[in-house]
Amino acid sequence: MSMLPDTPSDPRGEFARDVAAGLAGSPKFLHPKYFYDAHGSELFESITRQPEYYLKRTEAAILGKSAPDIAELMGKTVNLVELGSGSSVKTKILLENFLENSDEIHYMPIDISPTILKETATQLVRRYPRLGVTPIVSQYEIGLAKASALVAENEAVPSRMLVLFLGSSIGNIEPEHTTRLLALIRSQLEDQDALLVGFDLLKEESVLNAAYNDAAGVTAEFNLNLLVRINRELGGEFDLDRFSHRAFFNRDASRIEMHLVSRAEQNVPVCDVQRAFHFEPNETIHTENSYKYSLESIERYAEAAGFLVRELFTDEENWFALALFSPT
Repeated sequence: MSMLPDTPSDPRGEFARDVAAGLAGSPKFLHPKYFYDAHGSELFESITRQPEYYLKRTEAAILGKSAPDIAELMGKTVNLVELGSGSSVKTKILLENFLENSDEIHYMPIDISPTILKETATQLVRRYPRLGVTPIVSQYEIGLAKASALVAENEAVPSRMLVLFLGSSIGNIEPEHTTRLLALIRSQLEDQDALLVGFDLLKEESVLNAAYNDAAGVTAEFNLNLLVRINRELGGEFDLDRFSHRAFFNRDASRIEMHLVSRAEQNVPVCDVQRAFHFEPNETIHTENSYKYSLESIERYAEAAGFLVRELFTDEENWFALALFSPT
């Protein structure tokens, strides 16, 4: 097992530049990729265990039912390439089905957190001796190109590829970029390959709002951890008691929005960007969007990117969908 790195040459500098641009903007924003330092990744895993957060358990139940069908559709030899793999908890459901029914399986998790990738890969190799694992530290586009090249160049690795994009991660991408990303994934696939995408479906607003405002306050801590990270890594002076978490469903945009809200007028210095940022009372930092989909919109995105919806797996309440896309 070897880990393929592709991290920026100056990650701290990139973080500083993005923070400076976001907090100087109007409205203010921070990129959600910066949620996932080591503590942020742990907090997100805790979020997925909260009773209000239906996404993980619903998707896992769908995977449990559909995994044998997916394994049969993909055949005896396959590469599983996962975008934003995290701890690969749900992916193990697929891996176990493929290992039962396939001759050769290779797993390439792609994530920006080297710590999570290393821990997960070590656990998987220990648990599944027949499984080949090549972790790739990268963002989606570059990591997928690296995985695709590895599949094409290494004759010892089976050639068929199933790309996984689970957990409704696609919902964190703006609509104008969603088709571009799907088309980019399509460009890396051969006719026999496929893409499995998790989509969080439209449902009652009360269910959606509760999922991002859990009673234990874990999502709030996850959101505020962005400020903790700026303080620690960039010399920020954010007082967490002067900011609060806000998440709500925006019906017109069909998305959950997450914000950090300034509780008072204040100026916050950030040493490494050599400036202070002014906040008005109730001014927000927009930290994340999570889009929700109809079955019709899933079909439209697939067609626009050059895919056919081969299979659509949902739960009984139609809260979540796993869409298996095939290249047209």
